[in-house]
Amino acid sequence: MSNVWQVTSLTFADNNMVNTMSTTFGTILNDMKTSAKLAWKSMLSYFLANLGMLIVMVILAGIILIPIALVAWAVLAPLSEVQMTALAQWAIANPLVIGGLGVLILIPVASLFMVVSGSIYGMSHDLVTKGETKAELAFSYFRHKFLSFAGAGAILTIIVVLPPVLAWGLTSYAMGYTITAPTNYLLTAFTFVWVYLTAGLTSLVWPAVVSGKGIQAAFKESFSLSRQYFDRVYGVLTAIVLLIAITFGPMIVAGVAIALTLPPVTVTSAFLPILAGVGLYTVVMVFLWLLLFLPMVRIAWVRVYQELTGGEIATQSVVDVPIV
Repeated sequence: MSNVWQVTSLTFADNNMVNTMSTTFGTILNDMKTSAKLAWKSMLSYFLANLGMLIVMVILAGIILIPIALVAWAVLAPLSEVQMTALAQWAIANPLVIGGLGVLILIPVASLFMVVSGSIYGMSHDLVTKGETKAELAFSYFRHKFLSFAGAGAILTIIVVLPPVLAWGLTSYAMGYTITAPTNYLLTAFTFVWVYLTAGLTSLVWPAVVSGKGIQAAFKESFSLSRQYFDRVYGVLTAIVLLIAITFGPMIVAGVAIALTLPPVTVTSAFLPILAGVGLYTVVMVFLWLLLFLPMVRIAWVRVYQELTGGEIATQSVVDVPIV
């Protein structure tokens, strides 16, 4: 995979030029196509970066979880069988307390994994602004912006993820842990709308952080840009949602069809070739998301941020750029 690039800076003179930009279907399509091309040409770098980040996160998770497991064992080991039974009954009788503890655990754990996302956004920032990127840049961003990424990840978890989790959990508790069909549909619709709106409002947080903004300033700027350039930001987000629907829609449709058709054994026997095809298609799509689509999405958001803020964008030239 050898690539030829032209590294020339494209800087908007001022925000007035940005304000004259109109968003069309072609604009969104160009965002996705250009980002996909960049992701394809740097696929090996992103693969190695993601692999390295995965190893780092496993090590960090072990560092965090092993002491917690040792403390839990030290506390629970001396308890008798009667005391353990009583503790289990107390947990069953106090689901809200257990749920609250689960939320407190969810936020730091999610933040830890979002540090990886921030590091890959750092790689994408260099690719968009300088025309090249390397796998080791992810580790550089990881070291230098770990606290910023973790803080932004915590706030993103609270804003985007926590409200739907609380809505489902509290509704399940109120309905005796059995959510009926109408309520299930309402909660599903609420979850989609909430995640869609908040994901759009916070879509430019990571590009702002890797560009040097503080956490508070990054969120403030993302909210402002998402409202000011609503069509551009939510146009790209809609394109990403449609891509998710195209890649994983067949699996979801097949699962719903099997669930609604009885008996399931007959369905499996009758539609085995179709299910095998859907399964193979889904496996391929998963690999494409890991290798191509996830880098493409991050590159797209960085490009959009750079354009809307009048930032630097590199264009192609005749310079050999190492992939890794």
